Amino acid sequence: MVTELWMPRGSTLVGSAVGGRNAETGASIVVHTFKFHDKETGRSTIVKIPADSSMSQAHIEDMAAQSLETWLAEVRAKGRKRKPTPEQRKEIGRVLNEFRKYTRRRRQSSNGILYYRGTH
Repeated sequence: MVTELWMPRGSTLVGSAVGGRNAETGASIVVHTFKFHDKETGRSTIVKIPADSSMSQAHIEDMAAQSLETWLAEVRAKGRKRKPTPEQRKEIGRVLNEFRKYTRRRRQSSNGILYYRGTH
């Protein structure tokens, strides 16, 4: 039975619960729930790691560390996406309104063209 797990930085152990029995050995399976948080991007996730009594504490800790590394690589590869500031939201709104006006004018045109090239 695992008493106290070492956790990598950026993770916390939420809890452990019995999840069933191993069909081959009959040993009970304990599911360890971790919460991972990335300070750089501000994102977090929940990861569940199943383990039976034959697994060592070090193996469970390694699985948690590997899961955290993989998750951090995925999150950071996607890049940061933050909420726009109020000024940016206003600018986005202006651009969308301009696009809608242009689209409406183009649809009212008989051939879908608003501007023609002049011949010089």
